[in-house]
Amino acid sequence: MPGETKNLKVSLIALTFVILYGSGFVGGRYGLPYAEPFSYLAIRFGATAVILFVLILCLRVGWPRSGYVHLILSGILLQGVFSVGVFYALHQGMTPAVSALIIALQPILVWLMVSVVTARKVRPLSVLALVGGLAGVAITVYRGLETSSGLTPTNVAFGVLGLVGLATGQFYYQLKNPGAHLLINGFVQSGSSAVVMLIGGLIFEKGVIRWTPQLLLSELWMSAGVSIGALSLLFILMRSESADRVASYFYGVPIAAGLIAWPVLGQRPTMSEIIGFAVIMVSITVFNRSSRPPRAEPAPTAPADNSVPAADHR
Repeated sequence: MPGETKNLKVSLIALTFVILYGSGFVGGRYGLPYAEPFSYLAIRFGATAVILFVLILCLRVGWPRSGYVHLILSGILLQGVFSVGVFYALHQGMTPAVSALIIALQPILVWLMVSVVTARKVRPLSVLALVGGLAGVAITVYRGLETSSGLTPTNVAFGVLGLVGLATGQFYYQLKNPGAHLLINGFVQSGSSAVVMLIGGLIFEKGVIRWTPQLLLSELWMSAGVSIGALSLLFILMRSESADRVASYFYGVPIAAGLIAWPVLGQRPTMSEIIGFAVIMVSITVFNRSSRPPRAEPAPTAPADNSVPAADHR
């Protein structure tokens, strides 16, 4: 029962994370037309850092003595590099469908990293489940691929940059396991990412920002709902699950994004998307079951010998 309760808790956390994280693709579409990517992300991460710093002071959270370098590096990769790659690809014309398909390689990339570092035995069922998840994403977004006009070498390079940042950032964080409080974790990672985004904006962009209600609403949701809510849940998962199991949950992000886009953007899921959703869910379930370590068999207990030794017979 304790194991089943833990699995249920992890599943609920993972489901909530996928929903919040998937909403970021919809929320970002509201704000990106009104600010360039570096500028947009600098505002987002800066606002996140301010909110978290206030919470740290109000709750009197203690600051760790070490681990800041690992938090900064993983944050820049996991949040900064990933977001820059995805947002610049979208800004330059890549459709969300193509971007989602590239990012869907993340579970496979993390699985390969873990397999190489730990030199563990490869389970064929895990490989099949990972490939099945990628196939499910392809089925989900293939209509978007058909109408894509933003598939250029530059945009693909940005998409791959986001993929590498997300995969290496997650793997590095779990490898080093800084162990800081969630609020400290988020503040350091968001704050360092905001600085990098600000520098990038000053170097590569014109800094033109149109302060519209859409931009403000988008920044508010991306800062609080995604950068704080979704990423806090991601860090909880990374502390309780293996890196490849956590990565497999990202297959569910296109499902959440598609379902949220239905009422918000009026984009009703097609039959192919529904089929893709089902394939993804089955693949995640199969992978997580196949990647669990086998339960240790209880050692057989020798039956008690209550007989009287022969020497003691009278």
